[in-house]
Amino acid sequence: MHSVKRERATAKVREERRRREGGKIVEYKALVDKVLSSRNNHDYTPDALSLTTTLLKQNPEYYTVWNYRREILSSIFQTQTADTIQSQIDSELQFLFARLIEFPKCYWIWNHRKWCLQSSPSPSWKFELGLVTKMLDRDARNFHGWHYRRYVVQCTEKATGKSMVRPEFDYTTTKINANFSNFSAWHNRTKLIPRLLKEEPEIDARKLLENEIYLITQAIYTDPDDQSVWLYHRWLVTSDDIVKLSSDERKDLLEKEIKSIQELLEVEPDSKWCLQSLAFYKGLLATLTGERVESSVHGYLDKLQEIDPMRKNRYQDWKKQL
Repeated sequence: MHSVKRERATAKVREERRRREGGKIVEYKALVDKVLSSRNNHDYTPDALSLTTTLLKQNPEYYTVWNYRREILSSIFQTQTADTIQSQIDSELQFLFARLIEFPKCYWIWNHRKWCLQSSPSPSWKFELGLVTKMLDRDARNFHGWHYRRYVVQCTEKATGKSMVRPEFDYTTTKINANFSNFSAWHNRTKLIPRLLKEEPEIDARKLLENEIYLITQAIYTDPDDQSVWLYHRWLVTSDDIVKLSSDERKDLLEKEIKSIQELLEVEPDSKWCLQSLAFYKGLLATLTGERVESSVHGYLDKLQEIDPMRKNRYQDWKKQL
């Protein structure tokens, strides 16, 4: 009897929940209709802005409503002074901050924040850098946050006339040391290093390349299944962005890295990224030396077909090109 009562109570609770959810759906659809109707009627009043606020709190992915919100604000700005516009934008930025805390990976919120700053008579780039730093402290791998950070840094450099390459390079180092698995931080590094070498010519480029390979090797051994570290490794080994290597220097580098990856493969025999990298680097080495590709490459590609069947056709095509 006790279990029966519990089932009846659960059924009643479920029915009540369905009823409430149904009511919320009806209210949401009515709100959407009202907002879209206001846009169709070219309503650019503060009341219309308030409607978009209510809707975007519920659904920040509704990009049409963000577009409408910008239309409203642009219309309002036309009759305001610079100080009043700035006050309106400050309120908008506060609204967006609350949304970002709740939805940190919503592109449309970040996008609207950029528009606000572009419309601002006196944007505070220092504040924005602090904000995005805190957001990346919350989630260091949020690529929306990294994209926004690059935008803020670019605008800061333009506004101040001062380079931020060194502090941003150091920032990526901090983030990478905290967690090697950070695609955006590694990617940022590929953009910063060429500028760093240009702005600080006293840097020994070959020593920098050596240090970066040491760092990425640590990352690879820590998490050999992380794609981001292998992509950065490939950039280091094949790119001339850090230093233009001679054919002999490139050959020596390839042989050294191949040996290192082979040692890792002994520990991680089913590592897709180890196998792919060995096949790629040995093929590159053969092209560089004019020799035939080692037979072991065929074995790597056969193994890849077993452990990565979704890309079987790719590996078969790769073998045909050897």
